[in-house]
Amino acid sequence: MFFNSYQFLFIFLPLVFGGFWAIDRRYRVGFLIFLSVLFYAFWSWKHLILLLASIVINFVFARKIAINYNRLWLSIAIIVNILPLFYFKYSLGVIDSNTILPLAISFYTFQQIAFLIDLYQKKIKLDGFIEYLFFVLFFPQLVAGPIVHYNQLISQIKNSALNKFNINSLQNGILIFSIGLFKKVALADSFFVISNSAFGAIDRLDMVGSWVGLIAYSLGIYFDFSAYSDMAIGLGLMFGIVLPINFNSPYKARNITVFWRKWHITLSDFLKNYIYIPLGGNRHGKYREMASLILTMSIGGVWHGVGWGFLVWGFAHGVLLILVHLSRDKFNLNNRYLSIFITFIAVTLLWVLFRASSISQAWQYYGVLFSFNIGSVDITDLVTISFGLMIIWFMPNGMEIISYPKIKPLKWYYGAFGGVLFFISIKIMAVVPAHSFVYFNF
Repeated sequence: MFFNSYQFLFIFLPLVFGGFWAIDRRYRVGFLIFLSVLFYAFWSWKHLILLLASIVINFVFARKIAINYNRLWLSIAIIVNILPLFYFKYSLGVIDSNTILPLAISFYTFQQIAFLIDLYQKKIKLDGFIEYLFFVLFFPQLVAGPIVHYNQLISQIKNSALNKFNINSLQNGILIFSIGLFKKVALADSFFVISNSAFGAIDRLDMVGSWVGLIAYSLGIYFDFSAYSDMAIGLGLMFGIVLPINFNSPYKARNITVFWRKWHITLSDFLKNYIYIPLGGNRHGKYREMASLILTMSIGGVWHGVGWGFLVWGFAHGVLLILVHLSRDKFNLNNRYLSIFITFIAVTLLWVLFRASSISQAWQYYGVLFSFNIGSVDITDLVTISFGLMIIWFMPNGMEIISYPKIKPLKWYYGAFGGVLFFISIKIMAVVPAHSFVYFNF
C-alpha cells in the first residue's frame, strides 16, 4: 500500500486518523501499533513474521544489555541483526535474482542496531515492550525512514504528544503531505519516464540523450526521496508526532560533505556515529581519516543494494569526501553558484553507478556521456528538466515553507496551495498507476 495510492489516501488513512482521535487516549499507542502491523502486512504476511521476530529478539537482547551492559551481548545482537540483512540482500539475492527483499529490512535493522548501541552507551533507558513496538513500527517512518532514535520518538509519547488534538499540527501535516504527494506523482515519476527510456536503450543513445536521461534520473530520485520524506513528516504531524528532517535541499550543497548532511540525513548520521567515529574518525591522523571515510561510504553503498555498482558508488563518494577534506584549507570556490553546480554534476555523474543494472552497463553509459555522437534533444524533455532544476535551486523546500519543526498557524493561502497540489495529484493518480518509491527497494 503506497502512500501515493487511492487505497491509502481514501481508506487506510481516514480509518487510522478517525479511529485514533475517536478512541480513548489510553489506547492510542496500541491502536497505532496495530494499524502499523496491518499496514506492513498488506505487503507480505511472511515478511511481517520476520519483522516481528526481529523486534522480539532485539527486545530480548536489549533487556540483557540493560541488566549488565555487557559488550558481548551487544556484539552478538549486532551480528544477529546483520545476518538476515546479509542473507536476503547478498546471499539469497545472488542465488535467486527474483528474490523479493523484505520491505524496510535495511531501515528497521539499522534503527534497532542504533537503539542497542545507544542503550549500551547509557544514552537511553529501556522502557516497556509497547514503547519499543511503537518505536520500530510507527508506519509513517517504518518503510523508508527516517531512521529515528529512540528518545526522538518515545519522549514525545511520554510528554503526551498523542493526547491533545492540535489543529495547527494537523494543518501543517496535511500541507507537507500534499507537497510530497505532488512531488512523487507529478515530478518524480515523470522524470523516471525519461530516465528509464535512456537507461533502457543505451545502444541507441547519443551524447545529448544520455545527459538528458541522467539528469532526469538525478531529478527523479531527488523528488522521489524528497516526496517520501515530506509525506512521512506530514503523516507524523497528523498524529501529533514530530519526526526528524531527513532531506533538506541537498542539490543546493556547495560540496559533497554538505550534500551528505542534507541527503538522507538520518542515514548519514548513522554512518557517522556508528561506523565512521568508531573506526577512528579524524582523531588519528589524515591516513586513518581517509581509510575511515572510504570504508564508511563503501558500507553505505553496499547498504543500498547488491552489486559492484553500489560498492563503487559508495567508494567514489568516499573519495570525493577525502578530496574535500584535503582541499578545504587550500582550495575554496568563492562563487557559491559555481560550487553548487559542480557538486550537482559530480553527484549526478555518480548516479549512473546507482541506476545501472550492472557495472558493465554503467561503463557503457559513461562511454556515451563522453562520446562525440552529439545528437539532439527533445524540447519537451528539455523543458521538463529545466522546470525541475528551477524548483530544486530557486524554490524553498517543504520544511522551509512550514518552518518545520516549529508548528505555526498557517495562512489561508497555504491551505489553498496544498489543496491545489492534492487535487492535481489525485487527478494524475486516476490515469497513472501508483509507482513504488526508490528507497522501498533498500
